[in-house]
Amino acid sequence: MDDSVAAHGPRSTAEHRVRLYETILRATPDLVYIFDLQHRFTYANPALLAMWGRTWDEAIGKTCLELGYEPWHAEMHDREIDQVVATREPVRGDVPFNGTQGRRIYDYLMVPVIGPDGEVEAVAGTTRDVTDRKELEEAQRKSEERLSAMVNATSDLIYRCSPDWTQVQIVGGSALVGNPGILPPDWLTTYLHPEDRPLVERAIAEAQASQDTFHAEHRVAREDGAWAWVSSRAVPIRHVDGRVTEWFGAATDISERRRHDEHQRLLVNELNHRVKNTLAIVQSMALQTLRDCDDAALAADRFEVRLHALSHAHDMLTRKRWEGASLDDIVRAAIAPCVQQDTDRFEIQGPAVDLDPQRALALTMALHELCTNAMKYGALSAQDGRVVIRWTCDGVGTARHLALRWEERGGPPVTPPTRRGFGSRLIERGLRHDLGGEVGLDFAPMGVVCRIHVPLAREIAP
Repeated sequence: MDDSVAAHGPRSTAEHRVRLYETILRATPDLVYIFDLQHRFTYANPALLAMWGRTWDEAIGKTCLELGYEPWHAEMHDREIDQVVATREPVRGDVPFNGTQGRRIYDYLMVPVIGPDGEVEAVAGTTRDVTDRKELEEAQRKSEERLSAMVNATSDLIYRCSPDWTQVQIVGGSALVGNPGILPPDWLTTYLHPEDRPLVERAIAEAQASQDTFHAEHRVAREDGAWAWVSSRAVPIRHVDGRVTEWFGAATDISERRRHDEHQRLLVNELNHRVKNTLAIVQSMALQTLRDCDDAALAADRFEVRLHALSHAHDMLTRKRWEGASLDDIVRAAIAPCVQQDTDRFEIQGPAVDLDPQRALALTMALHELCTNAMKYGALSAQDGRVVIRWTCDGVGTARHLALRWEERGGPPVTPPTRRGFGSRLIERGLRHDLGGEVGLDFAPMGVVCRIHVPLAREIAP
């Protein structure tokens, strides 16, 4: 009995393995097959036969072309079978095929079958339907392409952050801070304006605590070294369990809006200041008119004339926004409210010079400011006070310069102010910016002196 068991044991084990292999091959949804060296199918599992819509007898011994494969498809597999035989290396690829389930995409792998003599005796292969995976990958690829296109098309800076905001990646969009990539760990210090960092840190802390939207307006360092204002907004991305896995956001460049807002604020401040100065001029004209004239009717006439002069100066100030003007006209229009009946209080001297609207407006405002100050505190507040306004031009062509000097004489002693008011800042900073030149304001004891040096081009009359 022992001899019988020993004799049949190995064969029973081999038969058991065959049954296992056949069961696996019949149960697997993958397509399993074997080619002989003449490229004919010698084996096809039930899944492959079902995909072909063929029986075993109809399929076995046939080539791909004989089974209805498209010529290019059959030729490709013929080349791959020869390649596996020649190289003894696997070949892998994916290919579309029209079978009983319609047009599907299959991923296949062909490997050599080595015989007892060490030679390749067949080529075995497995094929898997990857249509759903391929469609998902294609949909994901298209989605990523669309997202990339939107990111690159927007003028916003698109970014993503780690849950704790320690890592920030620039995804794309506006190149405010350079090319896309991971920012250094000290990005808050490197890219944010020092004055805005506390605000941003508070906004981040509040967003993390509430796990809600982050929003802040702050300045960031541009690639060219300048500061740009941005409105930054980021939303949390959550895992299915509710945890925040990252933050995704966009920063919009609002520098132009900020400049517009600041310009509007300065205009309102300037308007308020102009109104106050106008009222101060009116008050000064009224006081000087009443002080110098005992006749009420005559005083009223003189006061009305001065009001008209002030109105004319304002009209010219508005008009010069749109057309050029001669410097002589600008000076005389600016000082008109201060001249009154005594024209000797001003000494005006200089060559013919035409200024463009921007420079004409800026200079008119500055002279108006100097007149206001002179009437309130300087030479024009005294009976014998005078103002000398002189200008010269030097240079040739586009290299010419205008040098204008305002000098007060005969007024009360001047004491330098302890701080620069809005008027002084308007003259020194605003005029320097608008004229593109140099402005000096000297509060000398004998009287205020203002020196203005302006580069001129074609605005100067020949």
